[in-house]
Order: sequence, then C-alpha cells, then structure tokens
Amino acid sequence: MRRVMAISFLNNFVSGALTLLIPLLLLDNDVDLAQIGLVLSVLPLVFLVVRLLLAAFADRVGWSHIFLLVNWPANVFSTLIYYFAASLPGFLAGKVMEGFRDASYWAVNRTAIFNLAANHREREATKNNAIIWLATAVGSAAAGLGIAYFGFSPTILFLMVASLAIGIPASMLWKAGRNSRNPETQPVLSLLSPRGKGRTFWWVSIALMFNGLATYPLMTLLLPAFMDQQMGYSYSTIGLLFMFYNVIASVTTFVTLKAPLTVRRAVIQSTIALVSSVFLAASGMLFPAFFFALAFVRGFSVAFFEYDVAKVVKNSKNVSADIGWLHVPMRLSEFLSVLMAGYLAQTIGYAPVFAATGVFFVVFSFMSLRVLGNE
Repeated sequence: MRRVMAISFLNNFVSGALTLLIPLLLLDNDVDLAQIGLVLSVLPLVFLVVRLLLAAFADRVGWSHIFLLVNWPANVFSTLIYYFAASLPGFLAGKVMEGFRDASYWAVNRTAIFNLAANHREREATKNNAIIWLATAVGSAAAGLGIAYFGFSPTILFLMVASLAIGIPASMLWKAGRNSRNPETQPVLSLLSPRGKGRTFWWVSIALMFNGLATYPLMTLLLPAFMDQQMGYSYSTIGLLFMFYNVIASVTTFVTLKAPLTVRRAVIQSTIALVSSVFLAASGMLFPAFFFALAFVRGFSVAFFEYDVAKVVKNSKNVSADIGWLHVPMRLSEFLSVLMAGYLAQTIGYAPVFAATGVFFVVFSFMSLRVLGNE
C-alpha cells in the first residue's frame, strides 16, 4: 500500500500544482475566463474516453502496467509541454496530456487499493483521499510560492523533476499488478459497453455527477480566478490558501474516518456547503473563513463518495471498468461545467455560480445517503 500511496502523493502533488498554476499563467497572459474555461474543459473530456479504455485493459493485463507505462510518462510530458507552451493550442495540448495522466491514475488507483486491502477497502480508499489532499496542499503551496519567487517556467521545471520521481514506486509495483490479472474478466470490447448495470449503479453514478458539479469548476477555475481578479491576492497568498484548504480537507478526512454516515452528518455538511457557497462571493475579509468551511465539507463528505463506489463494485469481476463507467456522468458534467463556468462568471457574476455549486452538493449528499441506507 505504501507504494500506491507514494504514487498518489507524487501524482497529486504535480496535479495540485498545475491546477493552480495553469489558470494563473493564462490570466497573466491576458486570456479571458471564457477561453480559460475552454482550455480547462479539455481535460475531463479526454479523461472520460481514456479512462474507460485504460480501465478495460487494466482488468485484462494488470493495474500496475498502467501506472508505469502511461501515468508516469504522461506526468513528465504534460509538464514538458507546459514548459514550452506559448499559445492556447500549446496549453490545449498540455491539458490533453494531463487528461491521459489523470485517466491513467484514476483508472487503476481504486483497483490497486481494493486488490491490496480487500478486507477494508472502503476505509483505505477514503484514507487515500486524505493523502491526495495533503499532496495537493503541498503542490498548491509549491506552485504559489514558486511563481511568486522564481516565476512560472522554473516552477514548471521543478514539477517535471517531481514527475520523473513517479517512476520509482511505479516500477516497484510492476509484479504486484501483474499478479492481480483476472483470468475470468470479459473481453476488452465487452467491458466498453454500459449494458447490464443495475439501478443502484446508475443512481450512484448520478450522485457522483452532482459532486463533480459542486467541486470541479470551483477548484479548477472559479476560485483561482476569483482570488486573483476580485480579491487581488498575490500568487503566494493564493498558493498558501489552497494549501490550507487541502490540509483541512485531509485532516478532516482522517479525524472523521470512523464516524457513521448518518442523516445528521448529511444535514451538517449540506448546511455548511450551502451557506458558504451563497456568501462566498460577497464575503470580503471573511473569504478565507468560508473557503476553509468548504474544505471541511470536502473532507467530511468524502466517505459518502468512497463508500458508495465500494458498494456498487463490491462483487465485480471487472473493477476498473465498472468504476470507469460509474464516473462517466461526472466527467461529462465536469467538461460542461468548466466550459460554462468562465462564461457565466463573466456575464452574470461569480455569486450565482458559487451558489449553484452549494445546491449541487446538497443533492449529492442526500442521493449518496439513500444508497448507503439501502444496504
């Protein structure tokens, strides 16, 4: 498990840094929000297609092959492309490669955890999210401070070095993944069909979609742009705020790991998310407080997400492919939401868009609770 966690940390350190760095770099180049949204929307669309393909192959050949042969090179090449990018097509190419990177990681990450920790898979998957947020926190701080003190290009170069380091734990997992191949799995083309999934499967899939609508456009575009354009924060301040956001989410995940998933918990997280989202745009000096309240909600709610996923793939013989299909509506919603978020923020303002994310989170919470209550 430690090698999987090492890959998780390094992968999401780079991902967290680039999530913050790229929109700030585009803003620095006087690219408007609508165009930035177009660039960022490429990633979830590529992710959607590539993840399904890689997940199907992973169930046939073993999950560690994807870590070493796709995720590692995609990390390196995405940073390399960004280092030389000088126009929107260059950044679009970088997002395509990032799509391969994220797809290759998430196509097999939960499969690896479920394989290596079969008896407590839900808790380990939830714990892995805490590792992801810690890595994202460090990556956010590195991006903000790196840009402020050294500039964009040296910071990207540093991320390239971190990407190269992923090859070490990935190579050490090669044999474990090879031994996990399932001889009873269906042919690859059969795994690419969504037929045969039950009602609960698609209910969970729609719940995850609302989670994506609540978080993805906020974290990838709206909040970095809002902090830069509306709040006037420096790059280092933005990086540190995102660092604390992810630390709070991670610590909350660890602290509440054993807490029951009840109606009371769903009401608490929904209330905090909705109030924070509604008042975020006009919060002024209180902005960090509302921002960190959303971080608490993120960590407090992740168990709903992971326990739902674990429930519907518990007896699956094709875990990677089934998890891939489970996330299809979520990835489509991420593509459309980030594509529209920049345009909407530019035309009607940030406040209605922020409020909408709070509503989406409430829907996610109670849809997830219904699935868990049907056991």
